[in-house]
Amino acid sequence: MLRESEFNGVRSIALYCRVSTDEQAREGVSLDEQQERLKAYCRAMGWNHEIELFIDDGYSAKNTERPQLRKLLNSVKIGQISKVMVTKLDRMSRKLLDLLNLIDLFQEHEVSFISISESFDTNTPSGRLTLQVLGAVAEFERERIRERVFDNMLHAASNGKWLTQSPYGYQLVEKNLVINESEAAIVRRIFNSYLHEGKGYFAIAKQLNEENIPSRFNKEWSLRSIKLLLSNPVYKGTLVWNRVNSSKKKRQEKEEEEWVIVDDCLPTIIDKETWEAVQNRLNKKQIPSRAQSSPHLLGGLLKCGNCGGGMSISWSGSKNNRYRVYRCSNNKNKGTCTSKQFKADEVEAWFKQGLLQLTKNFSSEILLKLSEQTTDNRNINNEQKIRSAKARYNRKVEAYTAGLIELNDLTEEKQRMDQIIEALQSEEKHQEIDLEKVQKSIESKIGNVVNTIDTLPIEDAKALISTLVEKVVIKGEKEIEIKLSIF
Repeated sequence: MLRESEFNGVRSIALYCRVSTDEQAREGVSLDEQQERLKAYCRAMGWNHEIELFIDDGYSAKNTERPQLRKLLNSVKIGQISKVMVTKLDRMSRKLLDLLNLIDLFQEHEVSFISISESFDTNTPSGRLTLQVLGAVAEFERERIRERVFDNMLHAASNGKWLTQSPYGYQLVEKNLVINESEAAIVRRIFNSYLHEGKGYFAIAKQLNEENIPSRFNKEWSLRSIKLLLSNPVYKGTLVWNRVNSSKKKRQEKEEEEWVIVDDCLPTIIDKETWEAVQNRLNKKQIPSRAQSSPHLLGGLLKCGNCGGGMSISWSGSKNNRYRVYRCSNNKNKGTCTSKQFKADEVEAWFKQGLLQLTKNFSSEILLKLSEQTTDNRNINNEQKIRSAKARYNRKVEAYTAGLIELNDLTEEKQRMDQIIEALQSEEKHQEIDLEKVQKSIESKIGNVVNTIDTLPIEDAKALISTLVEKVVIKGEKEIEIKLSIF
C-alpha cells in the first residue's frame, strides 16, 4: 500500500546497508554505523524527505541476489524512490559490472545514486564523469568476457558438444543429445509427409494439431515450426553453431563462413539422402498456396509452351454445357500471347498418359543427365563445406595471433580442416552413377503417383504430383512436356 507522501508525488530516500558475516566485527562497517552516517549526510544536505531503510544482514556482495536489495529495486521500478544512498560503493556491489547495471536501472527511473565515502553522486558533473569512466572500463571487461566465453563455446561446438536446449526429437543427458524415440517418430513422419506425400507446412501442421500431437513445450504446430524442423541439420547428425547473431534485438543470420559446422557428431534421426532431398525441395520455388488448394489437378504446374506463362482455369461453352479450360494467363490478362485454350479434362488425361509412358521411354542418356544433376548438387554442397572449414581455421589463426587460444587448439583445427577436405575430395573422386538405381527410383515414384492419382482428393493428388513433377508444359494438341523434379 502506498503512503500519503507517495500519493502526493513525493518519493522517498532509500538508505541501503549491508554487512557480510566476516565483516560483522570490522570497525566502520556495522549496520548501525552505516545507518547513522547516511542519516547524518541527509541532515547535512537538508534533505527532509521520508527515509526508507533497506538492510541486508549477513549477505556478501558476490551477486545481487539479496532480499532487501531486490525489494529496493522493486521500489525503484514502481517510482517510490528518488535517491539511493550507501556509505561505500562496495556496500551495493563488489563487482563493477553488477554495480553499473544497477546504476543503469536507477538512471532509467530517474533515481540518483550516492556513495558518501567516495563523494560519488550521479546528479553531479564529477559523478557523471566517474560513471562514464567506470562504464568504459566495464564495457572493455564485458568484451573480454564475451571473447573468452565465445572461444570456450567455439571449442566445445567444434568437438560436437551441444550448447543450447535440445531440439524436438532429442533430450539432453549430461549435456549430450540422446534420441527421444516418441518425438523422433513424429520427426520422421513430418519428413515423409513433406518429401514423399508432397504436403506443405500448413497441411502437416494442421494434421498434427487435429491429432492432438503437441510440439515442444505442449505448443501447437505452426508453419514456422514445421519449416524450422525440416531445415534443421541436427536430424542428419550435423551440429551447426554460431549461425545467428543474438547480441542484437533483431536476430540476424550470419554469413555461412562464420558458422561452426561439425558433421557426423550427433545421433541421427533422418538419413543424409532424405535430408538433402528435403532441402532441395525447400530451396525450389514452391507452388503458390492458392494454386496448391486449387480444385484443378494441374493448377500451378501447367505452363504455356508458347510464352512460358502460367496456365489458369477458365470456363467455356454454352450456358447448359459449360466445361473447364486451361488458358494462358498472358493471353487472358494481357493479350500478349496467341496460344489457344485447351479443355482441362483432356489436358489432365494427356498428363496421366504421359506419366505412364515415361517409365517405358527412359534412355541411358536421360538417366545419366538426371544422375549428373544429383552429382552436381552434391558437389556444390561439398564446396560449401570446404569453404566453411577453411573459414573456421582462419578464425582460429586470428584467435591464436591475438593470444586467445593455445597452439594445440590451432593445430587441432588445422587437422580437422584437412580431414574434412580430404574426405570430401575423396568422395567426389569415387562417385559412381548407378543408372539402375536411378531408374528404379524414378519408376517407383511415378508408379506411386499413377496408382493413387485417381483415388485421392484433388488437393492430396496435387501434393503427391509435386514430389515428382516440377512443371508441365503444353505445346499443342496431345503434346505436353513433363519436367521431373525427383532429385
